[in-house]
Amino acid sequence: MNLFMRLSTVLLLLCGTAAHAAPPPSDMLAQMRTAYGADKLASLTSARMKLHLRKVGEKLPHVTDMHYDFKNRSIARSETTENGVERTIAGGGRGYSFVGNTCTPLEERAENQLMRSLQSNFLFLLKDQQTILTPANGTPPQDGLYAGLAWYNIYQPGWKGFHIGVDEASGLIRALWFGDNSTSQELDYRLTDGVMWPYSFKTYEDDKLVSEGHFSDVLLSRSGDDGIKVPDYCMQLLTPR
Repeated sequence: MNLFMRLSTVLLLLCGTAAHAAPPPSDMLAQMRTAYGADKLASLTSARMKLHLRKVGEKLPHVTDMHYDFKNRSIARSETTENGVERTIAGGGRGYSFVGNTCTPLEERAENQLMRSLQSNFLFLLKDQQTILTPANGTPPQDGLYAGLAWYNIYQPGWKGFHIGVDEASGLIRALWFGDNSTSQELDYRLTDGVMWPYSFKTYEDDKLVSEGHFSDVLLSRSGDDGIKVPDYCMQLLTPR
């Protein structure tokens, strides 16, 4: 084999093993919006669901009721504590927590953390026109569970976001990468009221399973009447920052 043929063979091998280039972000964002429901997705005003999260080593999952108010860009979470059912709400530059008729303003850190739960919800991100999709930063995982995925950074102004691994054929998010050794699989997609939603997920650290969860009682609304309401006795405590 002469030198030219050898070089040609090496180039062919390299091309065959190189990572597949991801489609342009604008094209993929449009494909994803179609895959998740198109007009059915765009018309959503709110979503409710129960999150069942179990860490490795725990016997029972922790159950949280989630309420996403897409129309008003706010979020509510309810969970059982030793003091009773605690409900926390954030949105519009304010937040509070209450148990029974006792209302307490949220600290800014807790408010921001709760708002990140809204900003990382797939339905919110894909329906909201402020969402930005850019090529991935760094080197996302490419082997094993993540082979063949197209990686992007998804975020909104003022929020750094995270990386998503998208299946090019379906346009669905199959994995998350948080820029370190933390990853997540998005599983069990089901069509719910015209919208695709992953009903279960698994989270890994250094390729070791650390937690898994699933969603139940998923209810989607397009009426605009299912917004998050602030109790009157809390209003006097809440002033926008």
